Amino acid sequence: MNIMDYDLFNDLEKFHLSNYEIKAYSCLLMNGPMKATEIIKETGIPQPRMYDILGKLQKRGLILINSSLKKTYEAVMPADAFKEELINMEKYVNQLDTFIKINKKKIPAKSPNVWFIENDSRIETKLEESIEAAKTEIILSLPETRIRYLLPVMRKAYNNGVTICSVLGNNVGSSVIKLMSEIGVVRTRDVTPAEIVIVDRKLSFLNAKSITEGSDYSVFIQEDELVDIMGYYFYYMNWIPSKYETDFSQFRKLKISTSWLACEAIDNILEKRKRINATLKGIYSLKEVDMKGEIKSTVRIQGVKQSFILSTPDRDYTVGGKNGKLEDVRMIELNMDSILI
Repeated sequence: MNIMDYDLFNDLEKFHLSNYEIKAYSCLLMNGPMKATEIIKETGIPQPRMYDILGKLQKRGLILINSSLKKTYEAVMPADAFKEELINMEKYVNQLDTFIKINKKKIPAKSPNVWFIENDSRIETKLEESIEAAKTEIILSLPETRIRYLLPVMRKAYNNGVTICSVLGNNVGSSVIKLMSEIGVVRTRDVTPAEIVIVDRKLSFLNAKSITEGSDYSVFIQEDELVDIMGYYFYYMNWIPSKYETDFSQFRKLKISTSWLACEAIDNILEKRKRINATLKGIYSLKEVDMKGEIKSTVRIQGVKQSFILSTPDRDYTVGGKNGKLEDVRMIELNMDSILI
């Protein structure tokens, strides 16, 4: 196949190059310096058009001309040739984004916030934005490539006090497990878990293809009831079948907003004979309250309740999830500080 037939070069039309200009430019890129007659022979461009085309390419800064006796033409690499255009385009896009963010009408959501995304780069950008906005916890199971891409923003979240809990499968190397263990709780399992990320119990991500081969899309959900369902799916399908590599006792301070995860952390820490001092934000008697005390134990019945006992100077309270009905307090956010007894 002739090099001019590659579809990749045809996309140069996005930079407003004509068909003949693309042929001449790509010919010089692939062959190095050439004379006009050699370009004509290689590309089939009519001779009367050649010098006009070369002149336009030179004016655009895409080629250089050696004005010696045997005049030759040399292509400038695309990264340099289109550098100014790309800078100007990026500047324009940033200005456009800023304008929209400032002037966009604040319209209250009237339907569930669910996004279906297929493009990998957009998925990773959305995940990066979600993790960057985390305040309390990040629960995840992802393949190695995505974890490596997101490591810098996850490390930043950890440094900001966010609790990170991951379930990693047999497709993740030991070096990544070690890196994730430095910034959070890690569990592993022998099979590849479904790709899920849940942030602050407010937003969840699911790669549908990781569950069924018939699907080829990812979904981001920002709707309480659906996020709750995703959280319990993660718990039963990813968390329970896995085992600890790094447990909660390795981290003195933890922030958590999911009840089953809080109970996992409490049981794990109490097993290590540590005392847990806690600050709780929750709903008590239909009012938002802040409480301080010591966590004594958990009360867990699979499929029924995931709760714990918070002992305050006033009395002992049972604390459950945000939708809990069997407990005294519904948890919004739990901050734990554990120390050896």
